[in-house]
Amino acid sequence: MGSVLSGLLRAFSYLFHLILALFLAGIALVTILTGVSNLSLGMLPWKGESLAYWLLGLCLFGILTVVLSATGRMKSLFVLWSLFVLALMVRGFFLTNYHFTGPAQAKGAAWLTFGALGAVFGSLMALRSGPQRKDWR
Repeated sequence: MGSVLSGLLRAFSYLFHLILALFLAGIALVTILTGVSNLSLGMLPWKGESLAYWLLGLCLFGILTVVLSATGRMKSLFVLWSLFVLALMVRGFFLTNYHFTGPAQAKGAAWLTFGALGAVFGSLMALRSGPQRKDWR
């Protein structure tokens, strides 16, 4: 049962970060390709054109960490990435002067942040998992 839960948390973590990265990369690419320079996501510390390039770079890095961890390489980097994403969400949504437009938006941000917390636990499960080495002595 424990290994099943560990596997589910690990899969959730990979999917969460992959979907988040692809969604934000799409926003960044549309912004860059259309030449719009007024992109603003109030929960992030960047604005305008630099926000689009930061988003794109971070998303590519996030996808890379997912792929590397899923293939058994650099799992600790994925843990650090998961912690970074969670910290960015907590800081951006709840520790700055970010204002929600209503209860639905606040609930969405809370669920997204809760998902990022679950993804951190999943990344820790990925760190624990690995090929079982058997000693044949």
